[in-house]
Amino acid sequence: MISETGEDNLKADFLQSKASFFPDSPRDTQTTSGSINPEESGSIQPLVSSAAAAACIMTSGEFMQTAPLLAHKSKRSLLYKALCFLLLIFQGGILDFYLIIFTDLYWCSWIATDLVVVSGWGIFFMKNARSKRERACGFHQKSSIFGCNLGEFTYAYLAWLIYVIACTPKVVLILETSILDLIALKVPCGVTGFKIIMLLSVPLLFCLINSIIEDLNGATRHHSQSCFMNTCLDLLDSFTLVEMLLRNEIPSVYLKYTVISVYFVALAVPVIWLYELTASELRCRWLWARFSTGLVVNAPLLVVRCFQVYVFKMPVSVFMFKNIFFLACKFLELVEQCVAVRRVRRLAGGSNPAQFSHCVSENDMCPHGYVNTLAVTQS
Repeated sequence: MISETGEDNLKADFLQSKASFFPDSPRDTQTTSGSINPEESGSIQPLVSSAAAAACIMTSGEFMQTAPLLAHKSKRSLLYKALCFLLLIFQGGILDFYLIIFTDLYWCSWIATDLVVVSGWGIFFMKNARSKRERACGFHQKSSIFGCNLGEFTYAYLAWLIYVIACTPKVVLILETSILDLIALKVPCGVTGFKIIMLLSVPLLFCLINSIIEDLNGATRHHSQSCFMNTCLDLLDSFTLVEMLLRNEIPSVYLKYTVISVYFVALAVPVIWLYELTASELRCRWLWARFSTGLVVNAPLLVVRCFQVYVFKMPVSVFMFKNIFFLACKFLELVEQCVAVRRVRRLAGGSNPAQFSHCVSENDMCPHGYVNTLAVTQS
């Protein structure tokens, strides 16, 4: 009897405490009265309100609407990746054809070089896709100085570096030997076809950028397209001098070597800005790298054109003004960005350079996102 009375008291205390925590719960009235009749306990409340259910339905609907967009991005990326491999194989195959039929060098070495380049680009695309998946799972949330995630351009600079290292010796060997004359005599398209093969580097770079871009309206795409256009202008500028070299219109040997060197320097410049797109900190070395790439391309070309105008009495080219304009713009950009970085460092206390934080939302990630980061960290 005493034990039963104690159990009844414990149950009563438990029900009272539960009623105090949930005073309006209809389930408690049912338990205390021992009835589950809806007429006595009132209407049964649903666990999820209609507003919340509608919100859930709209959220899933919005997700279903974004599914075609994701599929479109995937198809777009696959298209540009396929174009990258086609351009690599076509350009490398034609250059190998020139070298194999007109030289006594071992032909397997040229084909092996192309296989290494194609395999390297395949590994790059796999590594890049893996980095994107890891970032989607939350492993790599740190952002770059241009508002993009670090995984977006991962290893892109290595892919272009492999291509430049493999392509440069082939083109130089053709330009500096009698192969070019044999191409002009025995190959159907002649020198014009060789020029087209050289210029395939531009669409290849375009396909590389678009194959890894995720946000088509983001700051990353705009900055990469800006760098791409600068590289295109530099390649076009240097290629006009290469054409003059092919027509034997550059009499000095030193100017010939300068033109060839500058062309391949301009071809290698994307390695710098592709690597810059993965940087998480805005340092002065990146500003100096931008200025240096413009200097080593435009300054020698300006010197060559000055020799053509003032020494060899050739007509003035419009690219001469382009070289002057680009050098002035690069210098002004260097001064402006250095002043901006020093101002940010002064606001930050001068201890660390401006960098992004893991806790900053994507809305704060803009081309000047480091200022927003400082505002967040100081508040």
